Amino acid sequence: MSLLKTVSKEASTEVDAPYMQSAKPTMSARAARMFAHLIPLSYFRRPPTIIIVDVTNSCNLRCPVCPVTFAMQRKRGMLKLSVFKSIVDDFRGAKNKPAMYFSFSGEPTMNKALPEMVAYSHENGHDTYLSTNATKLTVEMAEALINAGLARVNLCMDGFSKEAQESYRVNSDFDEVKANIEMFLETRERLGAQNPICVLQTLLTGYSENQMDEMTEWARRAGFDRIRFKTFSIGSHSTPEQKREFSRFLPKKEEFLRHPVAKTRTLCSVPLTQSVVFWNGDLGLCCIDYDQMIQLPNIEKEGFLKAYRSKEAAQARRKGFLKQFDICKGCSYSNADNMGFKVDLRDRVMPEDA
Repeated sequence: MSLLKTVSKEASTEVDAPYMQSAKPTMSARAARMFAHLIPLSYFRRPPTIIIVDVTNSCNLRCPVCPVTFAMQRKRGMLKLSVFKSIVDDFRGAKNKPAMYFSFSGEPTMNKALPEMVAYSHENGHDTYLSTNATKLTVEMAEALINAGLARVNLCMDGFSKEAQESYRVNSDFDEVKANIEMFLETRERLGAQNPICVLQTLLTGYSENQMDEMTEWARRAGFDRIRFKTFSIGSHSTPEQKREFSRFLPKKEEFLRHPVAKTRTLCSVPLTQSVVFWNGDLGLCCIDYDQMIQLPNIEKEGFLKAYRSKEAAQARRKGFLKQFDICKGCSYSNADNMGFKVDLRDRVMPEDA
């Protein structure tokens, strides 16, 4: 087996340990880390398969444990259409083009240029994905996104009552969100479009866990393709006081709780496959760095690929692969035994990563 294959295999190696922070890696894991230092920097210059687009880091809601609400310190703003187009232009003629994920730290539909970004991506052969709280959806926005060729959308509603939705999605109105979602689905049907795949996403909280059957029945009638029931996390960024205060959102049923596994990963493959572009044009390492703790080059002057392949950025991805940044130490990404599950509305339960 080649060096790169050996290390890639070990990137997902999990090490049993009673406490994550005191985990002792196995001999194969230690060897993988040692070999990882020998991987040429060119390996970390390979283009990503996913670009997470920070369309904006502003949000109209104040969800209690979301870092945008209380933890984010970076300046708020909107990604310029010209900067986004330059990303797409860098991949003209490329055989393999990264998917564009319009979902990061804020509410994407607050950026009026979003439909144009989706359209430009689609016209140039990129897969597209959007996640929205559905509070800002209008008929005009729905038509624009569907006609733009949006491939997949998560329409988020965290329960099937005012109490369930509004307790967590602070500043939202349950009836308005429900009506907006139904309007989006009706618009897709009216336009005779096959796209986007529409997914109802809901957090399994103490308020919503007993509403799953009701939500499933409504989603089927409304015209959804799938439901994603997502387990609730209080967040590694929250304080002990916040964890105590917001523990009321944790579901009562054991099967819906998200438990951190008593294992740790020796390497992280995320920086090898994804990249972030913040709204100001700065590169980001991965989806966990919501507050831009890791400073990387800006793409605006010389383009995405040149910034991405720079020595500085490649070295940062190697360091992230080796989990050597401070944010890596507290990262719980892929370290839970139950992230939730998806239901295909043709009555087939799907694993969370499907």
